[in-house]
Order: sequence, then C-alpha cells, then structure tokens
Amino acid sequence: MLARTLFRVLLTVVVLGALPASANAAAGWNGFGAGSWPPGSWRPYAVNSPFNRLTARVMVHPNSARIVAKVLSLGSIGNLTAGPGIADTPSDYGHPTFWAQPTDPLVTLDWTGGGPGSAIDGLRIRVPTAARAAGGDDGHMTVVQPDGWEYDFWRAKRPSSTVLSFSGGGRTRIDGSGLNSGATAANFGNLAGMIRGQELAAGRIDHALFAVVRCLARNTSFGWGTRSSPNSAYVYPASHWGNACSTDSTDLPPMGARLKLEMTDLQISALLLPAWKKTILRALAKYGAYIGDTGGPGLGFMFESGTTYTPFGRADPVATYARSNGITYWDDYYVFKVAGGLDWTRYLRVLVPPVVL
Repeated sequence: MLARTLFRVLLTVVVLGALPASANAAAGWNGFGAGSWPPGSWRPYAVNSPFNRLTARVMVHPNSARIVAKVLSLGSIGNLTAGPGIADTPSDYGHPTFWAQPTDPLVTLDWTGGGPGSAIDGLRIRVPTAARAAGGDDGHMTVVQPDGWEYDFWRAKRPSSTVLSFSGGGRTRIDGSGLNSGATAANFGNLAGMIRGQELAAGRIDHALFAVVRCLARNTSFGWGTRSSPNSAYVYPASHWGNACSTDSTDLPPMGARLKLEMTDLQISALLLPAWKKTILRALAKYGAYIGDTGGPGLGFMFESGTTYTPFGRADPVATYARSNGITYWDDYYVFKVAGGLDWTRYLRVLVPPVVL
C-alpha cells in the first residue's frame, strides 16, 4: 500500500512538472498563480471601471479631427513586438504581473523616491520568490495579493530576499477602478490596457487599451476638467501627467484622453487584415484606448510583459501566438505591424472623458 502511494506521488510530480507547488494549487486572488494565469476571457477591474466601459453613445470631442491629425503627425503608429528579444532584456518596457500566494515570503517595500510611493513605503506584502521587474529602464512590476490589492512598481529592484525597492509605486484594487496607483505616468494600474497573448488566442479583448503618445499638451483647452501641472496637462481618468511637447498647441491631447476607432464590427471584419489586428481594432472600437504614458514614435499600444511567465519556465503567450500565426520574425523579435491596412486619419476619434463614478 505504501509503495503504491509513493508511486502515485511520484507520478503526480512527473505529470505536473517542476513548477512550485503553488502553481498547481493556486491560492492567489481568484485562484490565479504561476501556471494558473488568467484566461483570455478575463479582464482586470470592475465592470464600471473606465477601462471596461463601452464607447457606444459617448460624445466625440468637438476638436477630435484636429487632435487626431496632430497626434498622427508626431510620428508613426508603433509596431507591437514580442519574443526572445523582449522578455528579460533591456528592451522590455512592459508590465509583468505576479499573483502572490499566501505561502509566498513577506517582503518589505522600500520607496527610494523619484515618483509617488510614500503611501506604500514600509508595507510588507507577499511576493513570489521568482518575481522580477521588466528588464527596461522603467523596471515595471506588479504583485497582486491574495486579498485583491494590486501593488504597482516603477523601477523596481529586489536587493535582498526580504526587501523590494522602487522609485515610484502605489496600489489599487484588482476588482476596483484600476485608478490612482503610482507606477505609470497617468497613475493607472499596471494591468490597465495591456494586451495579453491569451486574449489574442481567444480573438477577443474586452477592455480599453493603454495608449502611448510621443508628447502632450501643456494647456487646458481640451476642457472637461483638464488640469494643468508642472509639465503636461491631464484629464480624468488620469491623475498625473507626462512629457509635454516642445511647442504647445490647442490641438494636442492631455494625459488620460480617450481614443476610439469609429468602425463597426462588420467594417472591421471586411478588412483584409490578419485576425490579431482585427482583435485589437475591435477593442479600440468597442472600448477605446486611454493615453497613459508618453514616448515612442507617435502612437502606440502595449503587450503584457513576457516576464510574467518566463521566471517560471514558461514561454511568453504573445510570442507563442506569433509563432503559430505567421507573424514576421526579425532580429530576435516578432513584429506585429499595427499601422498598415487602415486609414487611421479617417477612423480615429477623440472622445470626451467618461463620467466620474
């Protein structure tokens, strides 16, 4: 009887693989953990979060056409990239997420300054041993606690097994608004608007996207409660600013502005474009995209960081999708060419901000 029991245990270990025990019996928030990551049908934050509200019947901004023209004049629409050249390299500016388990070690948060973070400085949270920040200079990292608090970090480092240092950060509820954190320029939660490989595979993204534009307005002519700052202007749902353009203009958007693709499902389906691009375009039409950061060529969107998965010996799901769907592979990257095949000037709109709930 003992021999038979030992055989069953050994067989279970072989079948489940070498992932930590928590990966096979995840007790993180909503049952998520390493090896039990959110499926394609899942989205972060509450149904009334700005990122989960539909664009239908939302008014187009009176200056939409001029703002769109100005944004597109700042530079090209950036490609989305994934693959070996991104995860765990200095090219990774994405947002990796780790789902803490009740058995993970307690780690003290050490705010080093450079951004917001005093509100969580000195707190102790559960952090998986394998968790690490994205390899780019921004060093983003998120740890979701079993109780549903999402801790977001900018320029995160783990100098010891018991300390996690960061230059900027905050927290927000994973089942709340997704706002007023502290690791992105707009203070959005790090999970807001990230495109996941599981969503591409499912062919559906049920939330707004995170948009990055080259630079923003300083003035408050956008209206609808736009606020000024020492740098750029910002509007709800943003609560912080980004880099302003060198020359100000009433045709530039503030941080937090919402974009939309003015197309129907039938119009998008009729386009001679790959399935992945139609999935992204449908999300832009149905939920839009919020400007959450500045930088890049002109206008861009973001994939979830593959570093969510690689510390646990798993491949980046976006790279896996790319490899299975004929995405161009060039110089150690899979290149998702977002710009081509669509007249962005004709169909892109700027919406008025959502109502504060």
